[in-house]
Amino acid sequence: MRAEESARRIAALRRRLADLELDGLVVTAPENIRYLSGFSGSLAYLVIGHNAAEILGDSRYWLQMEAEAPSIALVRSGASQGLWPLLAQRVKALDLRRAGFESQHLTVDQHQRLSAALPAEIRLTPTAGVVEALRILKSADEVELLRTVAQIAGRAFDRVRPAIRPGLRERDVAFLLEQTFRELGADGPAFDTIVAAGERGALPHGRASDRVLERGDMVVIDFGASAGGYHSDTTRTVVVGEPTPEQRQAIDAVRLAQTESMALMKPGVPADEVDRRARESLAGDANAFQHGLGHGIGLAVHERPFLSPSDQTPLQAGMVITNEPGIYRPGWGGVRLEEMVLVTDKGPEVLTPASREVSLG
Repeated sequence: MRAEESARRIAALRRRLADLELDGLVVTAPENIRYLSGFSGSLAYLVIGHNAAEILGDSRYWLQMEAEAPSIALVRSGASQGLWPLLAQRVKALDLRRAGFESQHLTVDQHQRLSAALPAEIRLTPTAGVVEALRILKSADEVELLRTVAQIAGRAFDRVRPAIRPGLRERDVAFLLEQTFRELGADGPAFDTIVAAGERGALPHGRASDRVLERGDMVVIDFGASAGGYHSDTTRTVVVGEPTPEQRQAIDAVRLAQTESMALMKPGVPADEVDRRARESLAGDANAFQHGLGHGIGLAVHERPFLSPSDQTPLQAGMVITNEPGIYRPGWGGVRLEEMVLVTDKGPEVLTPASREVSLG
């Protein structure tokens, strides 16, 4: 990450901390640490104060921290010093009398250890979603990272698609996709690939199993790649052979719900209104989806905002959100179609290019 981008994000965080009347924030969530500093390792803590930003870690990560987070002051732990006493020491040294902590990420045990090492005059204050709120709007660089990883996943699907045939297991399809992600430059899958054939398609998160594909099966394939810390998420539903009228009707109904709701993904439209439009489109089907219509995506696969009945967040240009309606009929199967959508002032832009052809011939 460029130093100026890290500085911009930390400045935005400090403005939010001032609104909350906090002297600083202890950042422990890995995605938030990466967003603010650029550090991609698995163990670090950030301490953000009014005029200071420090990253703490043990010797395994010092070189990586210097390379990836050069604009953040590195505080090294001693040979026999644990990170929690060091974290408490830095909170005290920076005089963060009202220090926020990420209550959604810090465990009770970790909170107790940190509190025990702090003097009584320092008050740890729980916060939720402070950095996550900054991550909702993607920068131009983030949009390009998301576009790139979505393209990798789409190319992988298009390459593997002709190989999907009777006799393969669901897990074979998942393996081929994940192998191809890496061949095309991804770090790996964004999540465990979902391949659910036939009746198993009624499981919205049916992980790939030993179920063997048969001619006539409708197959839900939910896949994503990860690269540079960013993730993609796409779902396609295909038929091994030609779709039956019932299969075609279900796929067309889901596609219509997606098209109609996606048309509302414009600045100013509340997230729950987009979700409601998809549900209205499928209101005649008793097995229409009950999960949320979509979610933000970026450094985490699922992040704010959410297209759901409980999220009234107004959409803004720069948000990247999935749109994934479905129908799930127990004993018969399911359909889900999913796109990643960039909200722009000119309307929704689909970032996921994978083939939408249903029949596998």
